[in-house]
Amino acid sequence: MIYRQKNITLADVCDIQSGYTARSALVMDEMEGVPAVQLGDLRGDIEVPLASASRFRLEGKLERYLVSPGDVLFRSRGDNNTAVIAAGDVGDQAVALLPLVILRAHADVVLPEFLMWLINQPEAQRYLNSCARGTKLRMIPRDCLEKLPINIPDLATQRLVVEVSRLAAREASLLRELAQKKEEFTSFALLRQVRNAQLHGNEAGHPVARQPSKHAGKSQRTNS
Repeated sequence: MIYRQKNITLADVCDIQSGYTARSALVMDEMEGVPAVQLGDLRGDIEVPLASASRFRLEGKLERYLVSPGDVLFRSRGDNNTAVIAAGDVGDQAVALLPLVILRAHADVVLPEFLMWLINQPEAQRYLNSCARGTKLRMIPRDCLEKLPINIPDLATQRLVVEVSRLAAREASLLRELAQKKEEFTSFALLRQVRNAQLHGNEAGHPVARQPSKHAGKSQRTNS
C-alpha cells in the first residue's frame, strides 16, 4: 500500500475536543434534558446510536461538545482505549461526556470510519498502551492521543480498507452465528436420541428374560 502522507499525527488530520465535564451528579430529565453520550453507552466496537442517548440536565455552553453522525468518539479511560463512530440521521446530536474525547475528521484528508479503524489497530493500541497513566483507573493523556503517529493513504484506498474491514467483521459475525446454530442443533439431536431411547425402553414393558443357570438345568433332569 502506498501512502500519500507519512510521519503525521492524529492532531494533523482531525480536531480533538475533550468531552463535557459535569460539575455535579448527572440528573436524568427525559422531558427537558439534553441528549448525552457516556462512556457506558459505547458497548459496541463500531458505532454508537445518538438517537438512543439518555437526556440529562446540563448547564453552560454545550455547542463544542455536541456530537453529530460521523464524529469519532475515543475512550480515554478504562482498559479499552478504542474508538467508535457516532451514528444517526441528519440532525441527530448529543453531548459527549468525559472521559469521552471527540475526534472530528478533516473531510478532505481522512474518512471518519478509516480514522476509527486506524485507532483500533494493534500498532496504534501499542502506542497508546506505552503512554497510559494510572493503575486503578487507566487513562490516556490528551497529548499522547494528539501525537499518535499515523499513515494516511488517499481517500479511495481508505474507502477500500473500510469496506474490506466491514465485510470481514460481518463474516466473523456470521461464522459465530453459524457455530452457535451448529452447537444448538447438535444438542437438540442428542437430546432427541436420548428421549427416543427412553421411549423405546418404556414401550417394551417388561425386563429382559434371564437365561436359566446351569444348576437349574441339572435340577430339572434329576426330577424327571
